[in-house]
Amino acid sequence: MTIAALGILDRQLTLGGIPARYSELNFRGGIGDVINVNRESRGIPVQESGISTPIKNPITGDKNVFAAASDRPLPTVDRRAPNGFINETRFPVQLTTLAQNATALGMEQVAFDLKQFGSQVLSKLTRGFAEYFDDTIASFIKANVNRAGLTAAQKTAVGGDVTVDIPTADGTAQNLTERALALRTALVDARMNMNLALVPVSERYLIAGPEVEAILLKDPEFVAVDYSGDTNALRRATIGRIYGFDIVIHNSFGLEMYLFHKSAMLIASATPALPMGAVTGSIQSVNGIATRMLVDYDYGLKQDTIGLDTMYGLATIKEDPDYSVRGTVIGEKFVRGLKISITEVAPSTGA
Repeated sequence: MTIAALGILDRQLTLGGIPARYSELNFRGGIGDVINVNRESRGIPVQESGISTPIKNPITGDKNVFAAASDRPLPTVDRRAPNGFINETRFPVQLTTLAQNATALGMEQVAFDLKQFGSQVLSKLTRGFAEYFDDTIASFIKANVNRAGLTAAQKTAVGGDVTVDIPTADGTAQNLTERALALRTALVDARMNMNLALVPVSERYLIAGPEVEAILLKDPEFVAVDYSGDTNALRRATIGRIYGFDIVIHNSFGLEMYLFHKSAMLIASATPALPMGAVTGSIQSVNGIATRMLVDYDYGLKQDTIGLDTMYGLATIKEDPDYSVRGTVIGEKFVRGLKISITEVAPSTGA
């Protein structure tokens, strides 16, 4: 049953389906403990070497006779490249929360009312988890996806957050174009800052609210992509692409945009151990989400209790200590995402 529940949960996740995932099924700790997750190594540097010593023609003045192979001097320095090292550093993710829900089923419900366990019970439990994770990750994005932690020099090297003013809406065609143009200009600046930080160009997301969606959809230059035939909640929430970003709309956001790579955030999950007193239980991980399902029975009330739970923690992915761009040391800072702040201002009346 747990695999079925997790499969349903994965299809229902919108924002919850975006972050990278890491799960442990045999975790022996509890809430407050830390899971160490490996951070991938960057490329191993290449060393180059040229001619050891220039070769000169031994016959002075004769341009038709060239040096033979025996005339080439032997190298006097070690030309072997230093051995690189796949330096996969670790960063800690604390399991901060035990998330759980459950439902009771009386013997009459089981006997007479319960026809489709998946649609009547499992889908309702997993829907609650999907809504919870979407709202939780929305709050996490608002609090953590920004470049406020960079110094002025680091912002010069890789760019910082972006601010943009747009004219207040008045419904005219020119106004619609001006509002959309301001957003598209800000998106180009944000894309440049992502590129400067060497953020991968694939799997980039733009998270925004309905207000931003309306401005973009009214833009004559924007063509939305219809995903309505897909059963995946994340696909249904994706209205299109712009400048290499998949646009995902969620009601938790207002007049603001957050841009980041899929690897910018990680959700680490682990399952508590199966209790000895449960009637039955199982733990599974599907697509990186670890969940425990328990079924218990109350002899006094003659009813079953079915529940899902998981321990999880969220973290942003920072860079390696030796990470640098254009000669500027960035170090362990967050650069895989940024925020675009949008302010509505009265349109200029001109001179």
